Amino acid sequence: MSHDIRTPMNAILGMTAIATTHIDDRERVLDCLKKIGLSSNHLLSLINDVLDMSKIESGKLSLRNEPFNFAELVADSIELVRSQAIANQLKLNVRFDVMKNENVIGDPLRIRQVYINILSNAVKYTKPGGTVSIEVKQRKSIHKGYQNYIFVCSDTGIGMSEEYLPHIFEEFSREHTTTENKVAGTGLGLPIVKSMIELMGGSIQ
Repeated sequence: MSHDIRTPMNAILGMTAIATTHIDDRERVLDCLKKIGLSSNHLLSLINDVLDMSKIESGKLSLRNEPFNFAELVADSIELVRSQAIANQLKLNVRFDVMKNENVIGDPLRIRQVYINILSNAVKYTKPGGTVSIEVKQRKSIHKGYQNYIFVCSDTGIGMSEEYLPHIFEEFSREHTTTENKVAGTGLGLPIVKSMIELMGGSIQ
C-alpha cells in the first residue's frame, strides 16, 4: 500500500519541481499541471479506498435511503467511463431491458460507486480494439417491497486464471498478469464492491 501511495506522490513532487524550474515555458508547465492533476486524482482514489475499507471493517459504513431513478443512475455511471473507453479505443456495447420499476429508494452514491468500480476495471484491463459489454435487466423479486435488478459486465480484456478466481474479493489481492502489465491498482476495489453489495442485501459473482 505504501508503494501504491508513493508512486503518484513522487510524480506530483517531480512534476512540481520541473514546473518550478521551467516557469516561463507555458507548454511545459501545462503538461506538468496535467500530470499533477492525473496523479492527484489517482492518489485521492487510493486514499478513498483505504478509508472505505477501514469503515467497512469497523462496521461504520452507513447506507442512505433516498429516492432515485435506477435506470438514470446506471446510464450516468456508464457515461462517466465512456470517455475513458473512447480514449482506450474500446467499443462499448450497452443493452438496457425495459424496466417495470425505475423509481426506487436506496443509496445512489454507493450503487454508483459499485458500478463505476466494475466498469472502470473492465476498461482498464482491456487492450485497445477490445469490447466492454454491459447488460441491465429487471427480474421478478421474491422479496416483498424489494426490486430485483441484474447488472452484467463482460469484456475481452486480459481476464483471470481459474486458480485466481477464488481470491478476487480478498483485500490487496492482484493477479500477477495485472502487475506484469503494470496496471495501477491497490487490490481494494473489488473487496469494497463486494462488502457494499452485501451490506445492501445483494450479491456479486
